[in-house]
Amino acid sequence: MDAVNAILPLFAVILIGFLAVRTGYVPAEALRPVGEVVLRIALPALIFLSVAGAAPGEGLQPVALLAIGIGSLAAFACGALGAVWILGMPLRQAAMVALGISASNSGFIGYPVVQQLLGTAEAGRLLAHMMVIENLMMIPLALILSSNAGGGGSVRGSALLRDLARNPLILALGAALAFQVVGLSLPDQASRTLDLLARMSAPAALLVVGATLATLRPRGQAGAVALIVLGKLLLHPALTLAAFAAVGGLPAQFVLGAVLFAAMPMMSVYPILSQRAGLGPLAASALLVATVLGTVSIPLWLPGLRQLGLG
Repeated sequence: MDAVNAILPLFAVILIGFLAVRTGYVPAEALRPVGEVVLRIALPALIFLSVAGAAPGEGLQPVALLAIGIGSLAAFACGALGAVWILGMPLRQAAMVALGISASNSGFIGYPVVQQLLGTAEAGRLLAHMMVIENLMMIPLALILSSNAGGGGSVRGSALLRDLARNPLILALGAALAFQVVGLSLPDQASRTLDLLARMSAPAALLVVGATLATLRPRGQAGAVALIVLGKLLLHPALTLAAFAAVGGLPAQFVLGAVLFAAMPMMSVYPILSQRAGLGPLAASALLVATVLGTVSIPLWLPGLRQLGLG
């Protein structure tokens, strides 16, 4: 019940954003800049504060990155094989199906949910780990496979590197790691400023998710949608849990948070990333269904994980 009480208000904010746009009360164009503020200012501030302000030994953990990476790659492989063998898709489309299964909406949904359950500091630290795997491994992997299978891989590769070099989340993470390596500490006023910026991320991000869902125009392909949604909400967190069990050596609360991040719906830009593979409408349908069903699946994961002694 505590999980439901913590999570349902967050999805209520998503519903408010959805209804505000769908009814015309707020134009969709009015909330798009809010998403840019979250992506370019609030989330980078949160990541920098979480990593640069962490005590020695509490920043990025290589073992945690390994476990998250293994779980995500395993989910990606299962998704790609399922799309090829069950749905008969070519590799360029199967790669985007696999991305929907293996990459969460960590910044806009995962962080607000885990923050409610584990607190700001732990959720921010987990978010930094998820950003590394999603932005440096899963998205590039899907785009490279999709591009190479469809031709023009070198052009897409150069564009991908350029996008990574400009990604504000990666830049914030790199700056925070450099800050730690040099041995600097954040002045109190700087920490408070970053904290103020970081606090706006959760409610604003949830409103943007709702607005995004309101603008989607999903279409058919029920079997493919079911594969992506079940893979994202059930398979990805299960494989992440198995990866942490295999790797070992991490606190139970950290494992709990990482599995919950994996249990989130796919990222909001998933339909956009899938357009070049001809899967835009399918990805939109999967995103909408996964976000709705997430209101049920996510609260169910928490008591199950606690039964296993996590959290």
